[in-house]
Amino acid sequence: MSYAVVATYSSKPDRVGELTAHLRAMVGPTNAEEGCEIYRVVNSLEDPNTFILFEIYQDENAFKAHASSDHFEEHIRQGAWDCLESRSVVFGSELDA
Repeated sequence: MSYAVVATYSSKPDRVGELTAHLRAMVGPTNAEEGCEIYRVVNSLEDPNTFILFEIYQDENAFKAHASSDHFEEHIRQGAWDCLESRSVVFGSELDA
């Protein structure tokens, strides 16, 4: 069963450019990870300070490997999170059809 993550990041107004660069840097390496099925970052059209991350992994272990990666450490823990006013994350699994 797949493991889904939906995160909402709200940037500090003066850090949007920096946050955008960190999130953009995550897309290629994350999509190349074994076990990553989808990793997308969407910037809100209504609020340019808001970003939504859509992530699907083969299982929870694949997500844990992602969260332990060098690019996660550099661009999320040490980068993006410093740019945020707020963050919310929902973890779950896809419903079967």
